Amino acid sequence: MKSMQSLNVEGVRDRARTLWTEMLAGKSFPTDEQIISLIASLQFPTIRDQLMADIPGIDEPMNRVLLAQTNSNPHWSRVKWAEQVLLHAYTRSSTRHSAPILTAIAFINWWEGRGSKAHQFLQLALEADPGYHLGRLSELMICSGSVAMSCRSPRIPA
Repeated sequence: MKSMQSLNVEGVRDRARTLWTEMLAGKSFPTDEQIISLIASLQFPTIRDQLMADIPGIDEPMNRVLLAQTNSNPHWSRVKWAEQVLLHAYTRSSTRHSAPILTAIAFINWWEGRGSKAHQFLQLALEADPGYHLGRLSELMICSGSVAMSCRSPRIPA
């Protein structure tokens, strides 16, 4: 994280996106070094938001993707693999770095129409970091009964 802070934000974001894209295209779990880079990248809100928006593989504005208000259906196999990679990263993260990972997993579950499961992951994120702003906002959105348009897709994986 320290080395990333000293670099140009756009360069760090582009490097993180390239690594994330490679991970999502992969067929095996990333190396420990790649996972450490992913965990570090997720600690920066601008990068975290972009990486989360990249999960469904939809070329639409980031805010629409994150709020599941897109015209295109997510690439569900990519979404499921992203969840597996994030769970893998979670098992290798410290508690103080886990809130962004858990929040990303919560979003995936919400996109799939699993609001209760999303809420559980947000609870874990807020236990790890009670002041985690995105976790609090996401909990308000999901617990208010907001339904992701993407969960209306007939091709959501079981």
